[in-house]
Amino acid sequence: MKNKKFHYAWIILIAMSLIRGVSGPGINASSGVFMTPVSETLGVGIGQLSLYLSISSIATLIWLPIAGNLINKKKVKTVVVLGVLLQTIAFIVLGFMSNIWAWYILAVPLAMGAALLVNLLGPVLVNRWFNKNIGVVMGLMMMITSLLGAVFQPVLTNLIANNGWRFTYIAFGIFGLVFMLLVGLIFLKNAPNDMGLKPFGWDEQNKVESTNQKAEGIQANKALKSPAFFTLLLFMIVLTGFAAFQQHIATFGLGMGLDMVTIGKALSISMIGSAIGSVLIGLLSDRLGIVLTSVGVVGVGVFAIALFYISNGNTMMFIIATFLHGLAISSIGVVAPLLTIKFFGSLDYEKLFSTVMIGSPLASIVLMPLYGYIYDTFGNYNYVFIFLLVALIVASAGLIFGYNNSKKLLQSNKVNNIKKSY
Repeated sequence: MKNKKFHYAWIILIAMSLIRGVSGPGINASSGVFMTPVSETLGVGIGQLSLYLSISSIATLIWLPIAGNLINKKKVKTVVVLGVLLQTIAFIVLGFMSNIWAWYILAVPLAMGAALLVNLLGPVLVNRWFNKNIGVVMGLMMMITSLLGAVFQPVLTNLIANNGWRFTYIAFGIFGLVFMLLVGLIFLKNAPNDMGLKPFGWDEQNKVESTNQKAEGIQANKALKSPAFFTLLLFMIVLTGFAAFQQHIATFGLGMGLDMVTIGKALSISMIGSAIGSVLIGLLSDRLGIVLTSVGVVGVGVFAIALFYISNGNTMMFIIATFLHGLAISSIGVVAPLLTIKFFGSLDYEKLFSTVMIGSPLASIVLMPLYGYIYDTFGNYNYVFIFLLVALIVASAGLIFGYNNSKKLLQSNKVNNIKKSY
């Protein structure tokens, strides 16, 4: 007889979504709203300051494999405490700093904490606590995170406008420290067996059947040499480069003459767009296929950049562009794993997916400061918009080419396997 009682897995989902919401859009993604006031106080350019975001991406690239081993060996509460202390204390300390080198140095613990709390905590606990509808659960987690971002963005911009960036770093950092520690220590559990439970949706027969299924697809050593892989990697680099502009939206808005309150509202609407997109893109992928959906995401991205380019101080156009930008960037967490499986199958999925995702930090390392330097040099982001429009169109065409190449690879692999069976 099936157990109809409420499952503690849903408490886990809510708790880790709250932690990710504070750590991700609350702290990690708030760098854009601090960029202009901090650079003005320190007397440095946007490009020079935004170098700390590149340092953060490099730290993430190095730390993620180590953090992955750590989260599998240590209790989840230990990981949460470590992540919270690394991120929030560094965030608080920034409020006392007056030298740009502090941002370069503290970027490392900020990135290390975010990697644990944002990149790893959610997916690991979802896989431990849920045994069905994992895609839907991940979508719900991303939606809650985005909605929290919609709350935090205007709060942060109002705090900066009314109390200054130093107070905001310190006050929100203390809030994050206390809130995330309380939620993590009270509600998070390492695994269902700690409470004498099975994962939500556990079905013994289905579990046995899924274990006996043989993974099919392209071996990693062959896939990594194919045009399909390089076009997919290019697509992720461009998509992340498009998403990276979010850190410059506040500076772009200020340059058009908009005030911080209006910009905060626009960024809040962007987070609502991400919440909608995280669910919508998953639904469209099931109905239309992930390749066609990905091309559609690019179309939305092109429209958003075009609106930014022609907005010229028009508040409504700026807000619509910011919403569409948020809608499109929510796709990154969805399309990357689905495209990897679509292109190469499930045989060497983990190795191929981790390699494809290298495109994200690589894009962040190069493009986030580059956008800042372009703004410092020309006084606007026009050349950034032109670059992104061209890059998105090229990447979309490359994705279609790569998909056709991957179909040939999969078909060739299937024929070879049939021959070997005789």
